[in-house]
Amino acid sequence: MTLILLGVASAAPADLIQLTSGKLVSGRVLSYANDLFVVQPTNTAPVQVPANSISTIDFPSGAVLATVEVGGEKPAAGKIWLYARGALNFDSASGETARIPLAKISRVSFSADPLPDRPAPLPRPKINPPPSPYPYAFTKVEIISHGESVDIQKHCIPGKITIVDFYADWCGPCRQAGPILEECVNKDPDLVLRKIDIVKWSSPVSQQFGLHGIPYIQVYDGRGNKVGDMTGFNKAILESYLSRARQ
Repeated sequence: MTLILLGVASAAPADLIQLTSGKLVSGRVLSYANDLFVVQPTNTAPVQVPANSISTIDFPSGAVLATVEVGGEKPAAGKIWLYARGALNFDSASGETARIPLAKISRVSFSADPLPDRPAPLPRPKINPPPSPYPYAFTKVEIISHGESVDIQKHCIPGKITIVDFYADWCGPCRQAGPILEECVNKDPDLVLRKIDIVKWSSPVSQQFGLHGIPYIQVYDGRGNKVGDMTGFNKAILESYLSRARQ
């Protein structure tokens, strides 16, 4: 079979299957039974993939509707929002959340139906910095846009290296990269993080920057000059940009 390998969420949403080899496969997960996932990679026919060869499965809208059968129990309808470490994270129709090991599951049917509309998530709380000798106040991590156009230079902190993270709540790779960036920034007094929630591909900020993939990350030096950018997250590339910005 032909596997399409990705490191970002693109404008054509698809399930992201991370293999134990570290590679990402774009496609759609159809079902699970007998230690096998049935996966349809993008533009190819469905194939069976052993469960022990898959590390994680993430979904473009944050979750997917599914029916899960555990042992001889009656199938339960709900939504799956992640597969990781040999278990499904499952929310039942009644609102109960459970982490169900594959060893207990007889069968899973993944639905192609869209999730019901849900209210926009509340902004993540800003992280206040410790007291500093700087004569102005600033936050280490801040969301500066929820889809609106933005002037990034106005949000760069003089004398600090500014990392800008374009993301969306429904983007699986973004949810993986975000905590790494925040940990990096909170450990280094020379770094700040400015986050831009694109909301959707047609939002003003997506159009402003011509985005076709996220996470999209920019790095600015202490004078507000852009040092580099990348689509997808690569820690080695990020560290090279940070090193250049310190010069």
